[in-house]
Amino acid sequence: MGGLLVIAMMSRPLGAQRPLSVDIGLAAARFPDESLKAVGPVARLSASSQHGPFFASMSGLALGTFGGATGSATLEGGARTKPYSGWSAEFGGELSSVVGSTAGGGAGTAIANGRAMWANADGGSWLRVTASYSNRADASLQGHGMDAGLWWAGARTQLSLSLAHEWTDAQLFLGPARANFVGTVPVRYTDALVALHTEGDRATFDVSAGARRDPDAAHIVEPIVNATAAFWADDTKAVVFSVARSLPDWIRGADAADVVSVGMRFMQGTPAADRSARLIPVVLVAESADENHVLRVRAAGARRVAIKGDFSDWQEMELTANGAVFERAVNIGSGSHRILVRIDGGEWRTAANTPGVDDDFGGRVGLLVVP
Repeated sequence: MGGLLVIAMMSRPLGAQRPLSVDIGLAAARFPDESLKAVGPVARLSASSQHGPFFASMSGLALGTFGGATGSATLEGGARTKPYSGWSAEFGGELSSVVGSTAGGGAGTAIANGRAMWANADGGSWLRVTASYSNRADASLQGHGMDAGLWWAGARTQLSLSLAHEWTDAQLFLGPARANFVGTVPVRYTDALVALHTEGDRATFDVSAGARRDPDAAHIVEPIVNATAAFWADDTKAVVFSVARSLPDWIRGADAADVVSVGMRFMQGTPAADRSARLIPVVLVAESADENHVLRVRAAGARRVAIKGDFSDWQEMELTANGAVFERAVNIGSGSHRILVRIDGGEWRTAANTPGVDDDFGGRVGLLVVP
């Protein structure tokens, strides 16, 4: 095999982004349009960052085998406005590249998009428009699209539904390994997807399923499936299994592929640690009948909450769940106290309503004022 066709697993999600992770494993890929198969090592890198209204993410995928290799890289970024009555706007762009295709060597694509979003504590909806420009070996292609969807999010589950319609141009090839370029043809298709993310403390499961309707394709309606399961061996390593049936990505230049992979994921914390970091605890103080004070911590979605401070000689104190809050009667006098909160066994940190101050050992603690 002189070279593999392009394979790319690029997402267009609303879901959570991993700050940094590396997947290394073994993959078997089949390209149904060309009756080609490949087995070899696969590596995937994913990273994301957000500072105020600005966000950025990058991802890369490489698959190697005897006589050829294929890969993709994506860089995304943009900015979001502050929510107003639940509404916000997002403006962004994407640069992507796929390499290793036998049909001309690859493709580079630039995409600009604008999105309107509405969200509340449990979910929301969005509407987005896109414009794309692709540079191929034999032509420059332009396209545009629109997608809309809605999502619901719980403490351990997220469900989303989306509908996307694309208008673009595509290159047509004939012959073995698509060696003969025929020309450029218009492509119009609609993708409908349902995606589910669910997690435990040390495992996650992601599955998306749907269909594409393309009136000009050999099969007017074709299924799309992608499933990934990850099981954490320790705090930063997980075993990952993945199965995907992807259709051609005419915008970015990736080919249809059926892929099965298994490997290890590094540098990503457990789901329990990620949930703990996302939760925003609030400490409340109330008097009890026996003249002690009751410390309450509001942390929606938490399973366990503990506190420690100068009032406990910095010994950990487990709180008891009481409806939407966790509480405990504590012998704490009036005045200023130093306190830290721990959620679901995560890192000790300050609560949202306790200003952070320096302790005597170079760390930060929360300042709690008891009336």
